[in-house]
Amino acid sequence: MQETEVEKSRRGRTTSKILKVMSIFGSVQVVSIICSIVRVKIVALWIGAAGIGLYGIFNSALDMINNICQLGLRSSAVRDLAIAPSGKLPALVQSVRRWAWLLGLGGALLTLCLSVPLSRFAFGDSDHAWGFALLSVTVFLAALTAAEGAVFQGMKRFRKLAVGSLWGAVGGLVVSIPMFWIWRLDSIVPSILAYGICMWLALGLYREKVHAPQPRLGLRESLGLGRQFIVLGAYLTTCEFITSMVSFVFMSWLNHEGSESEVGYFQAGFTIVNRYVGLIFAAIAMEYYPRLSGVIGSRRRASLYVGHEMGVVMLLLIPVVTWFITADKLIVWFLYKKDFLVVLPFVSWAIVGTVLRAFSWCMSFSILAKGDGKAFLWTEALSGVFYLGANMVFYKLWGIAGMGVAYVLWYGLYSVVVGVVYFRKFHLSLSPEAWKLFLTALLITSAAAAVHLYMGWKWSIMIAITASLWSLRQLKINFLRGEGGLRGLLQGKRDR
Repeated sequence: MQETEVEKSRRGRTTSKILKVMSIFGSVQVVSIICSIVRVKIVALWIGAAGIGLYGIFNSALDMINNICQLGLRSSAVRDLAIAPSGKLPALVQSVRRWAWLLGLGGALLTLCLSVPLSRFAFGDSDHAWGFALLSVTVFLAALTAAEGAVFQGMKRFRKLAVGSLWGAVGGLVVSIPMFWIWRLDSIVPSILAYGICMWLALGLYREKVHAPQPRLGLRESLGLGRQFIVLGAYLTTCEFITSMVSFVFMSWLNHEGSESEVGYFQAGFTIVNRYVGLIFAAIAMEYYPRLSGVIGSRRRASLYVGHEMGVVMLLLIPVVTWFITADKLIVWFLYKKDFLVVLPFVSWAIVGTVLRAFSWCMSFSILAKGDGKAFLWTEALSGVFYLGANMVFYKLWGIAGMGVAYVLWYGLYSVVVGVVYFRKFHLSLSPEAWKLFLTALLITSAAAAVHLYMGWKWSIMIAITASLWSLRQLKINFLRGEGGLRGLLQGKRDR
């Protein structure tokens, strides 16, 4: 697919917008990660691996319940808000917020009812039922927070969303530290609750002021207006429930098969690979999802947007992954402590899988932008079932390193599954440049991992330096071109 000069110039301006939003959310992600690092470091030092494992089990259960009760509100509402005409926005925002209250109350009640069964399933007794019961408050607040996040993102109020998220993360950490010191292992549940309260208060402080719809809508009319995003959200909920259930079932299985410490090690390695490297995905998705939703009706424009996004992500990911590979021991030691170096085999394998994750991630947003809930359901369900089975099998074979191999195979299969929907069902395409950058990123990161494994960090650091310089140069040459490109980024120009 050949681009015109106008499209090339537009691509440069689009990259400027991506990097502006990414700079905002990247900064927030960095602060949030620092808060998370401090929290995890304190838990590791004061409580130990058992605290990390307990934290992971409760959060997995919480994610599972939130995904059921929120009906995909956070993702599905963004799409409707992004494509809605300005005259319809007040009524749609009101509908989102009212649905959040209804879903949050239902989720809190469900959590209370399931507190004893969840405790018995995860721990083999009912001693932790009080913890799940207390987290019912967090479930309610999470629904309200998700609604405000959707409003901010759908209306492209990125800066407000960033500031609110920043204060929520910092507040959650500040409140949690005394809990860890005083209550030790018993502080895990209260700290999770404190974080949820702080996030809700912070986003509520920066709540987007939207005029009441005219004419005013009753509760039934308002809820009916949200039927479209709720139907899509029901499909997303099923997908997210499967994903969360897979995580919860696997960590519960690992807790029985190994120990709470083993769960803690897995949680630590998974967090390093999935969250800390994944900050690039989170930062870019804020702008990418609503933008793609606005052009998904045109195959050509959608294909160009996806290909462009993939190129930007790959060039940003290359230096991040290669430096993570080179400094793996230092990163694990800094984030946790010396005992956690046992997760290095997992990190070494799984970090290469992030390239496959980026490849599938860029295409998967087309399914959400299309509003095709059925396609999203079967791709996520197949992915989740495969990952659960692969984790169990490869853990039995090779322990922690085996779970790293399972991570790579997981995203390899997911790339194939999403590709079938993207290419065959939607008839979208990728430019030769996007394919080239994907294969280049996969080759460079795989080579860096192999060199680091067999020749040591002194050689892999040379690959990291070379790859970083090449990546930044390619980003400037291939993407930051035309009016509104790098110069526009530095001068703060707006896309006209």
